[in-house]
Amino acid sequence: MDPRKIRKAETREQLLSVTADALATGRSFDTMSLREVAKLAGIAPTSFYRHFHDMEELGLALIEEHGRALLAVIEDVRTHVTEGRSLIRAWVTAVYDFIMARQGLSRMIVKESLSPESPFREASEGLFLAISSDLAEYLEQDASQRGVPLGYPRLAANAMVSMMFTSGIALLNAPEVDRDRHIDAAVIKVKMILRGAESLGDK
Repeated sequence: MDPRKIRKAETREQLLSVTADALATGRSFDTMSLREVAKLAGIAPTSFYRHFHDMEELGLALIEEHGRALLAVIEDVRTHVTEGRSLIRAWVTAVYDFIMARQGLSRMIVKESLSPESPFREASEGLFLAISSDLAEYLEQDASQRGVPLGYPRLAANAMVSMMFTSGIALLNAPEVDRDRHIDAAVIKVKMILRGAESLGDK
């Protein structure tokens, strides 16, 4: 591969990485400037434009990367969960661990999805939609394999994803000793949503 293309890809990744690191400190994306991000990445401000048109494009790339990584985590849980282990608990724990590891981006996405004037609202909502769609497909497949009727799988998936992200963000502000309690509560909520969807499958 062309060394120049390799360096360009590495610099682009560095811009994403330093921005995510800044968000993890509690910074809000809208307070960060192009010049600041470029300095953190160790490049000249003019070099920023070789990778992104502006800060908005950088933010969109962050959300897209975040979404791909989270979908990969969810898929990995479904593929490697051990027999007899609660898939729901494994899924909840994996999502919470992901949010904890990328808390700055996770906060940003939830915040932007709720802001009517945010340039990232559509992308943030699109991420939630992609995760919900993937989960709804899995719920339908799982119910079919178990021979259990399932009503409104997409609504059930939407409710699960919304609950997981909002409660996951709340977990970031909770003491470490309360983590297991939050996971237990989230597992119960997901099971309640699933059981409700199953009960509506007969109607």
